[in-house]
Amino acid sequence: MRKTSLILIVVLVALASAISGILLSECGVIHLNSKKTFRLEEPLLIEGEKQNSYSLLPAGTVMYYDKSWDEGHSTYHVYFHFKGEFKSAPTGGDGISPIWLRTVESDELPKLMADYPVSRDELSTILKAKRATKQDLLQILREWKE
Repeated sequence: MRKTSLILIVVLVALASAISGILLSECGVIHLNSKKTFRLEEPLLIEGEKQNSYSLLPAGTVMYYDKSWDEGHSTYHVYFHFKGEFKSAPTGGDGISPIWLRTVESDELPKLMADYPVSRDELSTILKAKRATKQDLLQILREWKE
């Protein structure tokens, strides 16, 4: 009888813990689910440490939401596979050095096309995301320096 009571108590405590965890997760108190993911529908500019130094994060890249900050920006994670070796140095305890990521503004397209090797597909995706008109394209072509 005592063994049966003990098993029943353990099962009830486990069940109550599971229900509490689910309720706390649903209320947003604790996070039991995986990170929210987003697949980019347009390339994004990665701002380098040097001024006017940019790279593109291609459309189709999956970004993992981390958190939003009071200052008005959010943090995302991106995972890369890498083969080979690269030069690096240990960072010590303060290894986080975030870089900025943002959409390409319409007025930046001529400079981007002149300074960065944008593929036809990337350019097409950017133009579609910005809902560029034929007038916009004509303006870009007029400003294009050869």
